[in-house]
Amino acid sequence: MPIYEYYCATCNVEYEAIRPASRADEPVPCKTCDRPGERQLSTFSFKSNTFTAPKLKPAGRPKRSYSVEEDEPSG
Repeated sequence: MPIYEYYCATCNVEYEAIRPASRADEPVPCKTCDRPGERQLSTFSFKSNTFTAPKLKPAGRPKRSYSVEEDEPSG
């Protein structure tokens, strides 16, 4: 279940709640005053001990080769 961040305007407190995604928009009571807080937009963070970055090959020659013809002065 994802962790959502909430803000209580009455107490000026930010808090988190673990909720199912289906209940994400429902208000969560403040831990201090028990009034409903507003869900905040937060950044996403991902950390894994099993995930590794893809192995990229160094850039080499392009697979398609083409030639650029330069205009030669005529005359």
